[in-house]
Amino acid sequence: MQIIPADYTAFFHWFKNHTETYWGKDRNAGPDENLCPEWIQGAKWIGMTDEQIDMVQEKFDVIFTPEHRAFLQILHTIDRKKRVYEQYGDKQGDYFEQPFLYNWLEDEEAIRLRLKFAYNTILDDVLRMGIWQARAWGERPDTDSERTEIFTQAFEKAPKLVPLNGHRFLVADMSMERRPVLSVWGADIVCYGLDLRKYLLHEFNEHLDIYHRIYNEKTDSWDWVLNEEYKPSFMYEDKSALRKLPFWGDFLM
Repeated sequence: MQIIPADYTAFFHWFKNHTETYWGKDRNAGPDENLCPEWIQGAKWIGMTDEQIDMVQEKFDVIFTPEHRAFLQILHTIDRKKRVYEQYGDKQGDYFEQPFLYNWLEDEEAIRLRLKFAYNTILDDVLRMGIWQARAWGERPDTDSERTEIFTQAFEKAPKLVPLNGHRFLVADMSMERRPVLSVWGADIVCYGLDLRKYLLHEFNEHLDIYHRIYNEKTDSWDWVLNEEYKPSFMYEDKSALRKLPFWGDFLM
């Protein structure tokens, strides 16, 4: 029996149910209950209509893949911003807010910045840090203008990236059987999931209430451990095939 659905629509409904149940737990529950951060308690997902999705695609000049479209219909974002607490310095304990997952109906400025983020930050590494993919781009030119021109031509041919959360992007290439989610920070590019399903499990597993408490004798403390029945869904998957992904595969380590 597969505990976590493989079908995208069924998975998104499973994910919605598990996260909202976890966020809705009574904060006065006993110590064996794993509780969410207080800021997200009671949160609900806000889906989009087909009309809204069509409008957003036109507005931002993006194309949502079938699984991304289903994600937006069922999940999309939550009814509040994420609170990030300062851990150091004079503002320790204060917090600022940022999108939990991008709200395509409200976070226009943040989304437009992210749509340019990969190009701008990788180009910055190309010009300032000397990053150059000679195998794909040819011999490195001497001038910034020549390097910019060659990089721009290569980038424009690359599979498009669509923002999801922070600097995480879905590769929106309809020709791929599984479309990965990449973390892009300049030339530092990492796969955060071989598909959208794996990404959500990876990024938000702590919001799923799939852990139990065990006593650690070595540290004389209680630890939260993934429930045994969910471990197969979190097993490592070989990502070496992503090296064949046009443009992005040249950066993936």
